[in-house]
Amino acid sequence: MLAEQVKAGKLPTVEKRLPANPMVVQPEEKTGIYGGTWHMVMLKGDRNFMFRTFGYEGLVRWDSQWTRVVPNLAQSIEVNAAVTEYTFHLRQGIHWSDGEPFTADDIMFWYEAVFLNKDLNPAPAPYLVINGKPVVVVKKDDYTVVFQFAAPYGIFLQRLASPPAMTITNFARHYYTQFHKDYNPNIADVIAKEGVKTWVELMQKKAPPVTTFNLNWEAPTLNPWKLASDFYSNDSTLKGVRNPYYWKIDTDFNQLPYIDKLEFAIVKDATAMTEMASKGLVDMQNRQLGEAITDPNSQKQGGYHLFNTVGSDSNAVVIALNMNHADPIKRSIFQNREFRIGLSYAINRPKISALEPYQAAPIPESPLYNKQLAKQYTEYDVPKANSSLDNAGYTQRDADGFRLGPDGKRISFKIIRPDSSATAANPLKQIQDDWKAVGIEMTVEVVPRPDAEALYAKNQFDGTVWSGDGGFDVILEPRYYFPFSNASLYATLWAKWYYSPQDPTAEEPPAIIKQQMQLYSQIQATADVDQQIALMKQILEIAADQFYVIGLYHPATGYGVVKNNFHNVPSSMPDSGNFPNPAPTNPCQYYIDPQS
Repeated sequence: MLAEQVKAGKLPTVEKRLPANPMVVQPEEKTGIYGGTWHMVMLKGDRNFMFRTFGYEGLVRWDSQWTRVVPNLAQSIEVNAAVTEYTFHLRQGIHWSDGEPFTADDIMFWYEAVFLNKDLNPAPAPYLVINGKPVVVVKKDDYTVVFQFAAPYGIFLQRLASPPAMTITNFARHYYTQFHKDYNPNIADVIAKEGVKTWVELMQKKAPPVTTFNLNWEAPTLNPWKLASDFYSNDSTLKGVRNPYYWKIDTDFNQLPYIDKLEFAIVKDATAMTEMASKGLVDMQNRQLGEAITDPNSQKQGGYHLFNTVGSDSNAVVIALNMNHADPIKRSIFQNREFRIGLSYAINRPKISALEPYQAAPIPESPLYNKQLAKQYTEYDVPKANSSLDNAGYTQRDADGFRLGPDGKRISFKIIRPDSSATAANPLKQIQDDWKAVGIEMTVEVVPRPDAEALYAKNQFDGTVWSGDGGFDVILEPRYYFPFSNASLYATLWAKWYYSPQDPTAEEPPAIIKQQMQLYSQIQATADVDQQIALMKQILEIAADQFYVIGLYHPATGYGVVKNNFHNVPSSMPDSGNFPNPAPTNPCQYYIDPQS
């Protein structure tokens, strides 16, 4: 594909496009062949799909089976004995997709122009803050940067291999200085040309700094492919094309990627996605595909087979009631542990699914499995449900049989379900009936995910539902075990206090939760894995006693489709928000063989 451009003098020869020490990728099956288009299908606006396909290129990354952190854009890492200082040596000679060099200056532009800028970044990302103090990044030379922390940070490399950290390598300095007021004296002209009001809006238009993946198709990239059209205005087909300066090679020293182009067909709902995959119109994908793809006849006629995805989720469906609700009555009800226990007992889990009843808890394969947390209150027991709700203090009922709250009014609340959630609507309908049977009125509203996230950010919701993270990656994703982040939707204001106690919108949590937070801070302060596990077990014991959220059942093994002529895809891969599959399996080494 690139040979003609080299011959025409439009592109340097491959040895000039590659770094001195390219990253070598071991093909899953064998060395591939060049060419072809990788066809996928997506919902409009699903930016995470882009990231999971070809946007996972940070300083470090997870290996393909999620067993360890490996160098990536950094060819080597040094860590001091106190685990407060991490030195990254970049591969020399890497180029952005437009041919400009990638150096320490690009990392420093992210740090100085974006991370430290309060207009662009009002609150630093939690993974870059220790003891309330943000990271300090220092350039030692053109290919060396040092990340310095105010206290020991034993799990920083694991955090750096997770999706939020990819933003560090999103900013090509030579491109983004034109949009930043501190670097362009003629910024007013650019603002007017782009039709925005401020330079901050301009930067957010060109590269939203809070995201992990840059969807500005005009911007240079370090990824194996780059978008060939605008992500936001496209309603039918989104395309990508190979990056001629991609900096990885296979074990036979061939430059990657093998596949020339990407093509994402855009559809309106997940049903249409599954239908296309069942007809063999998708080359390789697991995201948001339904059970119909498992039909043997569809596999035979569509010319595809399945690969397994092993989820790290703690639960298939987790219900979080807002214990930091602005309404003091609902707040008191949702904070009542006996109330939550009663709701859990009232759910007829066997009627909803044949899967194992389970709470939001580490999965049995994890060294942090906690049986009490996993199995408590999961039996369907209406008498126990009524007893717990009575013990909660809500014994009085209205004429329709619904329980009354402390204000003498019917206990009634709404669960919002983001429309992109993998959680099906049917369980909520069943749960609605189950809770009505014990005197609790619950309604359901399906809303677009951006609208749901806006409600979360404003703390304007009663409860919500999502799948449960943190089943295997327990220490990295403890959102359901204590108020850890803004994803701890049962207590976002307490979580905010953990990272920003001076924030006027944060709320100081109860002492038992502060104890969990202190334990987690100790985890982050040590690189000793055994000590990390011992401390996390204490957090889980408290979580079992507090019972923050309500889970339904243990997740099933997932699956994806892969065409029979599409190769180097592992037969099984982890699936997690922290392991954004398939990206860690190096899609750059996937290939298409028209003859197979």
